[in-house]
Amino acid sequence: MRILYISIISVFLSVCTAVAGPGTYYNSIDTSKSCSAFKTALAQLITQNYVIIQYGSVDNYYNLTDLKPAESGGGDVIADKYSSENPNGADYCSFRYPADFCLGRSSSTECFCYDKEHVFPKSWFGGADVYPMYSDIHFIWPADNYVNFRKGNLSIGYVGSTIIYTSKNSTKIGTSNSSLNYGYNSSNVFEPIDSFKGDFARAYLYVVTRYQDSIVNWIGRSTSGNVLDGNKYPGLDPWILQLCVKWHKLDPPSQFERNRNDAVQGIQGNRNPYIDNPHWVEKVFGINGISSSCVATAVKYNKSSIEFSIYPNPATNGLLNLKTSTILTEDAVIEVTDILGRTLISQKINALSIPAVDVSNLTNGMYFLNLIYKDSNNVSSFIKE
Repeated sequence: MRILYISIISVFLSVCTAVAGPGTYYNSIDTSKSCSAFKTALAQLITQNYVIIQYGSVDNYYNLTDLKPAESGGGDVIADKYSSENPNGADYCSFRYPADFCLGRSSSTECFCYDKEHVFPKSWFGGADVYPMYSDIHFIWPADNYVNFRKGNLSIGYVGSTIIYTSKNSTKIGTSNSSLNYGYNSSNVFEPIDSFKGDFARAYLYVVTRYQDSIVNWIGRSTSGNVLDGNKYPGLDPWILQLCVKWHKLDPPSQFERNRNDAVQGIQGNRNPYIDNPHWVEKVFGINGISSSCVATAVKYNKSSIEFSIYPNPATNGLLNLKTSTILTEDAVIEVTDILGRTLISQKINALSIPAVDVSNLTNGMYFLNLIYKDSNNVSSFIKE
């Protein structure tokens, strides 16, 4: 692990090339493992070659991780999931980078300035100067300053009948809906809109994987005792583990989230595996987040030299196309499997042409496609919508 001290100027010089997808990042992972063993394997991988940056430099990277085209006025704006973002129309705020960063300012209303927010509250792991988690960009996102202040260190969850605050994009803060939150009613909760529920859930799952060895030291901190179980596995209390898996499945990774994962790897050297491989969530944490039912069967990798891409992803028209990096010299087999590793589609493909795969009969959800070639295979996940 290396510590990197960065000036504002060097931020823009440090990232030479953009990462495009995971590539060979997971090639060393033994996918025959599952449950706690697989979680540990992922933890070890995403800890390797990790570059620690200074917390003060995190927001200087938002031009690489969190910009999107402005809907008016040209240029780019900060993607703020707490208040600004409106998936169904014009955004509510237009935060310009870096001019609208709060930089010590605070506001009494929304859309004044954006801040950087630990999605997994920093008080739960010890606060300032507790590195590397204090500056881990995977869970430090731009957030409207005022909504961030109202959120405080609340856990994510469904808000019940008493709503304390609603942001411009309908993010809510209020009492816990104990029936939807699997019995949790110990404090108020923070509920992002449906389009971002999975984003927040995957951030939590990343934290308890990347820092699984530290969780035992966090359990007594503030409200973390209502969220963390104090153990390396699974890491989260049953109620929030089930909630995170539910939200992860309801809101699969978006293209913006995948692009952000690429950018963060270019900065600090590691990835969130649950964005790249959504089917690994239940392989690690159990069907529907019940850790005792983690998926012990899945497609096993025997790495081939054939890389491929699938499109469109998500598959919205019932057909899935494949493009390989090299020309196949003999026939191959395509398998589509579910999260349990059960083969749902199997078809032989001719070396001279690769037909589209008909996935129209699959129910909406997450699957992965296995290309078997010359007694080896590669796997890629996809979403059916």
